Amino acid sequence: MSFLGLALTHARIAGRQRALWVVSILLTVLAATLNVNTGLAFETDDVADLAFLAQLLALLPPIAYAAAFTDLVSAPARLGIAEVEASSPTSPAMLAVARVVGSLLVVALPSALVLLFCGFAQTAHGNQWAVLQAVSLFAFVTAPGALLAMSLSSLAGTVLPRAIARIAAVAAWCVAIGLTTFVPTPEPGGGFKIHLASDAVCQAFFGCSPLMDQASANVAASAPIEAVVALAAKLAIAITLLSLAGALSRSRAYRRG
Repeated sequence: MSFLGLALTHARIAGRQRALWVVSILLTVLAATLNVNTGLAFETDDVADLAFLAQLLALLPPIAYAAAFTDLVSAPARLGIAEVEASSPTSPAMLAVARVVGSLLVVALPSALVLLFCGFAQTAHGNQWAVLQAVSLFAFVTAPGALLAMSLSSLAGTVLPRAIARIAAVAAWCVAIGLTTFVPTPEPGGGFKIHLASDAVCQAFFGCSPLMDQASANVAASAPIEAVVALAAKLAIAITLLSLAGALSRSRAYRRG
């Protein structure tokens, strides 16, 4: 079986999770209706609104992915397609990539469609680059968030029972969101106000303020090299988590055998 065939097989498996579709779509709709800038992403021609939507799509729908992919590594053996993979001329690394890519394409589809819709809507409002911007934001902001949540879920499912792993993965994802996205700043009259930090890619390439919900002239935006490093770090973390999950799963299968 070819790489494309394996990826499509895993895409069909992921697509059968009805609960995942329902929760993912609801969270996608929630992300599309939140606003802290000049308007909803499909109502304006401001790329900052599009970037804000892409970042929300990288944070909220992955909550569902964190709960849904605890068996991402162990699924082939459990579903009986391990023999098919073993007979494939594709390398083990490509088999793992096909599994992840196939699942990612399915779960990220609602987010991609929403971003494209908003891109076309912004084009109608005068932003001629909106569709290209929407595609870029999906590829470099939204999709890496989904991949990180899936890899975290996969690792949790390898070391914990499935029910506990789902809870632990969702909790870990929410903690990660809280630590990396919400920024407390002191108020003049005392106390703190919580702001939303922009993704480094949004700052460096889409002109977003470091604090998404307000202009922050006193805070320097990320430089392009910093954004590239931050994106590379996300991908490296996801690959590391997936590799660790795969190694642990193979080790357990070897001990059982």
